[in-house]
Amino acid sequence: MPVPADVQIPLLLKILTFDRNFEIKINTALTIGIVYDPQNPASLQGKDAIAQSLAPFTTKTIKKLPIAYTLLEFTPGKSLAEIARTKHINVFYIVPGNVEHLPALLEISWAQQILTVTGVPAYVDKGVAVGISLNRENKPLILINLASSKSAGSAFDANLLKLATIVE
Repeated sequence: MPVPADVQIPLLLKILTFDRNFEIKINTALTIGIVYDPQNPASLQGKDAIAQSLAPFTTKTIKKLPIAYTLLEFTPGKSLAEIARTKHINVFYIVPGNVEHLPALLEISWAQQILTVTGVPAYVDKGVAVGISLNRENKPLILINLASSKSAGSAFDANLLKLATIVE
């Protein structure tokens, strides 16, 4: 992840406020599922960094809704789709080490209208809806895969799209 987790999380939470369908899709709490592969060291490290950066935001709100997160272990044989439904996940944060799981995660995302976000820029090229990278001046750069974000039921405001790099 080129952008540190403590920089990514506030930016990603702000990006969510630009989703015109936020109030339609999320009505009780914003619940972020941190998806990680327990067999991958980079994934475990990413999970810990994102969880640590999200923890202070669990006492805050976004559009008057509380913010929560849960750890979602991606392991064969477990039904991540059922877990996501049961835990009312609104956003999948996909940490490094999940490239082989992306097709399954995107299928769940689109079926359940769960927005996918990441700090791994290459994942946006592979279908993740929102990512954070660095521009030439080493400042955070917002990446948006429009097709994927629409498939997940999101509609980002034009003001955000002007600031972002659109990935086709």
